Amino acid sequence: MGHFKKPGLWVAIPAVIITLLLCLNFTAFADEDDEAEAVSIEMYGIVTADVLNVRSEPNTSCQVLGQLVNGSYVKINSTKPGWAEIAFRDGAAFVSTDYVMIRTGDMPSRASVISETGEKVVEYAKSFLGTPYRYGGMSPSGFDCSGFVKYVYAHFGYNLNRTAASQMSNGYVVESKAELRPGDVVLFYQRGTSGYIGHAGIYVGGGQMIHSPQTGESIKFAPIDSGGYNTRYAGGRRIIID
Repeated sequence: MGHFKKPGLWVAIPAVIITLLLCLNFTAFADEDDEAEAVSIEMYGIVTADVLNVRSEPNTSCQVLGQLVNGSYVKINSTKPGWAEIAFRDGAAFVSTDYVMIRTGDMPSRASVISETGEKVVEYAKSFLGTPYRYGGMSPSGFDCSGFVKYVYAHFGYNLNRTAASQMSNGYVVESKAELRPGDVVLFYQRGTSGYIGHAGIYVGGGQMIHSPQTGESIKFAPIDSGGYNTRYAGGRRIIID
C-alpha cells in the first residue's frame, strides 16, 4: 500500500511566495495612492471678515485658538465643505470658508502683492489733476476727497463706500506704510478730532498720494509723511488684488 505524504515544505513555500507577492503589490498600490495624495495644488486664502475666529476643529462650537484680521494671508492645507484647514502658529487650525477668499498657487508675501490694475487706477486719477475741490462733489466738475476716490474706482467697476470713514471698511488691510502699493486707498483722521476718519486719497508710490484736499484747492499730489498727514495717518486699504 502506498504512503500518502502530507504537504511539506515544498508545498508551503509557494503559498508564502504568493502571500508575499500580494503584500508587495498592495504596498506598491498604497505608495502610489500616498504619492497621489501628496501631490496637491498649493492654496492660500485672504481673510474678508473684519475679524475671523481660528478654531481647533471645523466646528463653530470648538475652541477659538486666535483671530485673523481683514486682509490677512493664510496658507491653506486642505478644504472641506464650509471649512479650510490652515497653517496657524506652527500647527493646524480651521477657519470658515465663508470669510476667506481662496486662491491657488504659492502664497505671495504681502510686500510682493502688486496690482497692475492699481497702476492703472493711479494713471486714471492723474487725469483729474487740477480739478477743483467741491464739498459733496462726485464728478469731474468738482470732487471732495472721498468722492474723488469713489469716482476713480467706479471707473474700474469697484463700488466703494461714499465717505472716508466708511471707505475704511472697503478692500483689505494694508498693515503698514511700507507695504502700500500704487492704487491703495490711504485714509487720515480729521484735524482736531480723536479717532474720526475724515480724509482719503489714492497712493501713487514714493510716499506720495493724489487727493482732493479742501475748499480753495484742487486735486494734486501730496506726501503722506509730512504736511500734517503723518500724524493723522489712519491706515491703508487695498481694493484690488490681482
